[in-house]
Amino acid sequence: MPQLKSFLKDGEAESYRNVEVKFIHGRKAIMTIWEAGYENGGVDGDRESWEEVEKITLSDYKTKVEMHALFIEKGFQMKSEEELAAWKIQKEKEAEEERERKQKQREQNLKMQEERRRKREMEKEEDMRRQEEMWKEKEQEEQVRRENEILEDEPAVPLDEPAVSS
Repeated sequence: MPQLKSFLKDGEAESYRNVEVKFIHGRKAIMTIWEAGYENGGVDGDRESWEEVEKITLSDYKTKVEMHALFIEKGFQMKSEEELAAWKIQKEKEAEEERERKQKQREQNLKMQEERRRKREMEKEEDMRRQEEMWKEKEQEEQVRRENEILEDEPAVPLDEPAVSS
């Protein structure tokens, strides 16, 4: 399996003309051979008209030599040096674009995490402010209650009764 992975990931399979590798995580490595459907008016570049001809499970092949032999047996031709150089440049460009895309995604994720952290912090501060206001209100209510109790305990002095002297 390590040789198959290397054959596919390191670009050996794509060193053949008209070979494209797509990785599907968790799936077996299957080579699907397509043929242009010329009888339906299709052309090479028009994949809509292509027809599936054969599927081959690549894990049945143990060595890179066997895999190269398979590709040659199925009629695939090696790319020229110029084609390989252009392909490598394209792959490097795509890899750089993918790195940039992932970096942007990481930056966006970090920004979102920071925004969520700030929001939680603000909500926590708001909760603490509300609690503090509640405690102040309760203290004020308690103070008013105590003042009212003191007033109720004092004897009432009538204001309009004349003072009696002996």
